[in-house]
Amino acid sequence: MSQKRVLIPTESESDWKSLLAEPEKQWRPGYSAMLTAQSWENAAGLPPEIESVFTLTEASYFNNLELLVATPEYKTELKGGRRPSQSDVFALLRSDIILVAVTVEGKAREDFGPSMKQWENKVAAKGYVERLGHIMENIGLEKSAPDHIRYQLMHRTASAVIEAKRFHCQIAVMIVQSFVESDDENHFGDYADFIGLYGATPVKDQLIFLADIDGILLFSAWVYSAPGQA
Repeated sequence: MSQKRVLIPTESESDWKSLLAEPEKQWRPGYSAMLTAQSWENAAGLPPEIESVFTLTEASYFNNLELLVATPEYKTELKGGRRPSQSDVFALLRSDIILVAVTVEGKAREDFGPSMKQWENKVAAKGYVERLGHIMENIGLEKSAPDHIRYQLMHRTASAVIEAKRFHCQIAVMIVQSFVESDDENHFGDYADFIGLYGATPVKDQLIFLADIDGILLFSAWVYSAPGQA
Protein backbone atom coordinates (compact mmCIF):
# COMPACT_ATOMS: atom_id res chain seq x y z
CA MET A 1 0.00 0.00 0.00
CA SER A 2 1.40 3.40 -0.96
CA GLN A 3 1.79 6.08 1.67
CA LYS A 4 -0.60 9.03 1.70
CA ARG A 5 1.06 12.41 1.48
CA VAL A 6 -1.31 13.98 4.01
CA LEU A 7 0.41 13.62 7.39
CA ILE A 8 -1.12 14.35 10.79
CA PRO A 9 1.18 15.59 13.60
CA THR A 10 1.50 13.36 16.64
CA GLU A 11 0.51 14.42 20.15
CA SER A 12 2.44 11.76 22.06
CA GLU A 13 4.49 8.60 21.61
CA SER A 14 1.33 6.47 21.68
CA ASP A 15 0.32 7.90 18.29
CA TRP A 16 3.20 5.96 16.74
CA LYS A 17 1.77 2.56 17.65
CA SER A 18 -0.99 2.48 15.05
CA LEU A 19 1.53 3.19 12.28
CA LEU A 20 3.52 0.00 12.89
CA ALA A 21 3.26 -2.97 10.54
CA GLU A 22 2.41 -5.25 13.50
CA PRO A 23 1.39 -2.94 16.38
CA GLU A 24 0.58 -5.57 19.02
CA LYS A 25 3.79 -7.45 18.36
CA GLN A 26 6.17 -4.52 17.97
CA TRP A 27 4.90 -2.04 20.59
CA ARG A 28 6.60 -3.31 23.76
CA PRO A 29 8.57 -1.61 26.57
CA GLY A 30 12.31 -1.95 26.09
CA TYR A 31 12.09 -2.56 22.33
CA SER A 32 12.95 -0.28 19.45
CA ALA A 33 9.50 0.87 18.31
CA MET A 34 8.52 2.32 21.68
CA LEU A 35 12.03 3.57 22.50
CA THR A 36 12.36 5.37 19.16
CA ALA A 37 8.98 7.04 19.67
CA GLN A 38 9.95 8.17 23.17
CA SER A 39 13.29 9.53 21.98
CA TRP A 40 11.86 11.61 19.16
CA GLU A 41 8.72 12.78 20.99
CA ASN A 42 10.74 13.95 24.00
CA ALA A 43 13.33 15.82 21.94
CA ALA A 44 13.02 19.50 21.12
CA GLY A 45 14.00 18.92 17.52
CA LEU A 46 16.51 16.18 16.79
CA PRO A 47 17.33 13.72 19.59
CA PRO A 48 20.57 15.15 21.04
CA GLU A 49 22.65 12.04 20.27
CA ILE A 50 21.69 12.30 16.60
CA GLU A 51 22.20 16.06 16.50
CA SER A 52 25.71 15.59 17.90
CA VAL A 53 26.91 13.45 14.98
CA PHE A 54 26.28 16.44 12.73
CA THR A 55 27.66 19.13 15.04
CA LEU A 56 30.86 17.16 15.74
CA THR A 57 31.76 16.82 12.07
CA GLU A 58 34.03 19.44 10.55
CA ALA A 59 31.93 19.72 7.37
CA SER A 60 30.70 23.30 7.08
CA TYR A 61 27.54 22.32 5.23
CA PHE A 62 26.02 21.06 8.51
CA ASN A 63 26.31 24.46 10.20
CA ASN A 64 23.14 25.52 12.05
CA LEU A 65 21.32 22.32 11.16
CA GLU A 66 17.66 22.23 12.16
CA LEU A 67 14.87 19.70 11.94
CA LEU A 68 12.14 20.74 9.51
CA VAL A 69 9.90 17.68 9.84
CA ALA A 70 10.11 14.13 11.20
CA THR A 71 7.65 11.46 10.09
CA PRO A 72 7.31 8.14 11.96
CA GLU A 73 7.04 4.83 10.11
CA TYR A 74 7.68 6.49 6.76
CA LYS A 75 7.24 4.32 3.66
CA THR A 76 9.53 4.66 0.64
CA GLU A 77 8.35 2.90 -2.49
CA LEU A 78 10.81 0.49 -4.09
CA LYS A 79 10.53 -1.15 -7.49
CA GLY A 80 9.80 -4.88 -7.49
CA GLY A 81 7.57 -6.55 -4.90
CA ARG A 82 4.64 -5.09 -3.00
CA ARG A 83 6.16 -3.89 0.27
CA PRO A 84 7.87 -0.51 0.64
CA SER A 85 10.86 0.19 2.84
CA GLN A 86 9.40 1.44 6.12
CA SER A 87 11.82 3.63 8.08
CA ASP A 88 11.18 4.09 11.79
CA VAL A 89 11.67 7.81 11.17
CA PHE A 90 12.20 9.93 8.09
CA ALA A 91 13.56 13.39 8.84
CA LEU A 92 14.12 16.39 6.62
CA LEU A 93 16.82 18.78 7.88
CA ARG A 94 18.08 22.17 6.77
CA SER A 95 21.40 23.89 7.37
CA ASP A 96 22.59 27.30 6.25
CA ILE A 97 23.16 26.03 2.72
CA ILE A 98 21.69 22.54 2.14
CA LEU A 99 18.81 20.15 2.72
CA VAL A 100 19.46 16.73 4.28
CA ALA A 101 17.28 13.60 4.02
CA VAL A 102 17.63 11.14 6.90
CA THR A 103 16.24 7.64 7.38
CA VAL A 104 16.42 6.20 10.88
CA GLU A 105 16.39 2.55 11.89
CA GLY A 106 15.75 2.12 15.62
CA LYS A 107 17.34 -0.93 17.25
CA ALA A 108 17.17 -2.45 20.71
CA ARG A 109 17.69 -6.22 20.79
CA GLU A 110 16.14 -6.96 17.40
CA ASP A 111 18.33 -8.14 14.56
CA PHE A 112 18.45 -6.68 11.05
CA GLY A 113 16.30 -9.40 9.53
CA PRO A 114 17.18 -11.68 6.63
CA SER A 115 20.53 -11.74 4.87
CA MET A 116 20.69 -10.99 1.17
CA LYS A 117 20.73 -14.72 0.44
CA GLN A 118 17.74 -15.41 2.69
CA TRP A 119 15.83 -12.56 1.07
CA GLU A 120 16.65 -13.85 -2.42
CA ASN A 121 15.26 -17.27 -1.49
CA LYS A 122 11.98 -15.74 -0.28
CA VAL A 123 11.01 -13.63 -3.28
CA ALA A 124 10.10 -14.25 -6.90
CA ALA A 125 12.98 -14.09 -9.35
CA LYS A 126 11.55 -11.16 -11.34
CA GLY A 127 10.85 -9.09 -8.23
CA TYR A 128 14.30 -9.87 -6.84
CA VAL A 129 16.09 -8.68 -9.97
CA GLU A 130 14.00 -5.50 -10.28
CA ARG A 131 14.25 -4.51 -6.62
CA LEU A 132 17.93 -5.34 -6.28
CA GLY A 133 18.67 -3.25 -9.35
CA HIS A 134 16.70 -0.34 -7.91
CA ILE A 135 18.51 -0.60 -4.57
CA MET A 136 21.96 -0.86 -6.15
CA GLU A 137 21.49 2.22 -8.31
CA ASN A 138 20.63 4.21 -5.18
CA ILE A 139 23.35 3.10 -2.77
CA GLY A 140 26.49 3.71 -4.80
CA LEU A 141 27.95 0.20 -4.78
CA GLU A 142 29.38 -1.23 -7.98
CA LYS A 143 29.04 -4.88 -6.97
CA SER A 144 26.11 -6.71 -5.43
CA ALA A 145 26.40 -7.30 -1.69
CA PRO A 146 27.73 -10.64 -0.40
CA ASP A 147 25.16 -13.19 0.77
CA HIS A 148 25.63 -12.45 4.50
CA ILE A 149 24.93 -8.70 4.30
CA ARG A 150 21.59 -7.76 5.83
CA TYR A 151 18.94 -6.78 3.31
CA GLN A 152 17.38 -4.22 5.69
CA LEU A 153 20.54 -2.12 5.72
CA MET A 154 20.59 -2.14 1.93
CA HIS A 155 17.05 -0.90 1.38
CA ARG A 156 17.06 1.52 4.30
CA THR A 157 20.14 3.20 2.82
CA ALA A 158 18.56 3.26 -0.63
CA SER A 159 15.50 4.91 0.93
CA ALA A 160 17.61 7.81 2.20
CA VAL A 161 18.93 8.47 -1.30
CA ILE A 162 15.53 8.02 -2.97
CA GLU A 163 13.97 10.55 -0.60
CA ALA A 164 16.93 12.91 -1.04
CA LYS A 165 16.19 12.88 -4.77
CA ARG A 166 12.47 13.45 -4.12
CA PHE A 167 13.08 16.48 -1.89
CA HIS A 168 16.05 17.83 -3.89
CA CYS A 169 18.42 17.32 -0.97
CA GLN A 170 22.17 17.47 -1.43
CA ILE A 171 22.86 14.95 1.34
CA ALA A 172 21.33 11.60 2.34
CA VAL A 173 22.00 9.92 5.69
CA MET A 174 21.08 6.48 7.01
CA ILE A 175 21.23 6.34 10.81
CA VAL A 176 20.94 3.34 13.10
CA GLN A 177 19.70 4.59 16.48
CA SER A 178 20.61 1.87 18.97
CA PHE A 179 19.18 1.74 22.49
CA VAL A 180 21.46 -1.11 23.64
CA GLU A 181 25.21 -0.77 24.22
CA SER A 182 26.16 -4.46 23.92
CA ASP A 183 27.45 -5.24 20.42
CA ASP A 184 26.24 -8.82 20.73
CA GLU A 185 22.70 -7.68 21.46
CA ASN A 186 22.48 -4.76 19.06
CA HIS A 187 24.10 -6.57 16.08
CA PHE A 188 26.68 -3.87 15.44
CA GLY A 189 28.74 -6.43 13.53
CA ASP A 190 26.13 -6.60 10.78
CA TYR A 191 26.26 -2.82 10.42
CA ALA A 192 30.07 -2.88 10.33
CA ASP A 193 30.01 -5.49 7.56
CA PHE A 194 27.67 -3.29 5.52
CA ILE A 195 29.76 -0.14 5.98
CA GLY A 196 32.81 -2.17 5.03
CA LEU A 197 31.39 -2.61 1.52
CA TYR A 198 32.29 1.05 0.97
CA GLY A 199 35.84 0.54 2.19
CA ALA A 200 34.94 2.47 5.34
CA THR A 201 35.33 1.64 9.03
CA PRO A 202 32.34 2.51 11.23
CA VAL A 203 32.96 4.55 14.35
CA LYS A 204 30.07 4.82 16.77
CA ASP A 205 28.50 8.26 17.17
CA GLN A 206 30.37 9.54 14.13
CA LEU A 207 29.15 10.43 10.65
CA ILE A 208 30.83 8.27 7.99
CA PHE A 209 30.99 9.29 4.33
CA LEU A 210 30.04 6.42 2.00
CA ALA A 211 29.60 7.60 -1.58
CA ASP A 212 28.69 10.34 -4.04
CA ILE A 213 25.58 9.20 -5.92
CA ASP A 214 24.69 11.44 -8.84
CA GLY A 215 25.74 14.48 -6.84
CA ILE A 216 24.08 13.39 -3.59
CA LEU A 217 26.54 12.77 -0.76
CA LEU A 218 25.64 9.61 1.17
CA PHE A 219 26.59 9.28 4.84
CA SER A 220 25.76 6.87 7.63
CA ALA A 221 26.06 6.82 11.41
CA TRP A 222 25.53 4.43 14.33
CA VAL A 223 24.19 6.36 17.29
CA TYR A 224 23.67 5.16 20.85
CA SER A 225 20.70 6.61 22.74
CA ALA A 226 20.30 5.67 26.37
CA PRO A 227 16.70 4.47 26.94
CA GLY A 228 14.60 7.31 28.29
CA GLN A 229 17.19 9.89 27.21
CA ALA A 230 16.15 12.87 25.15
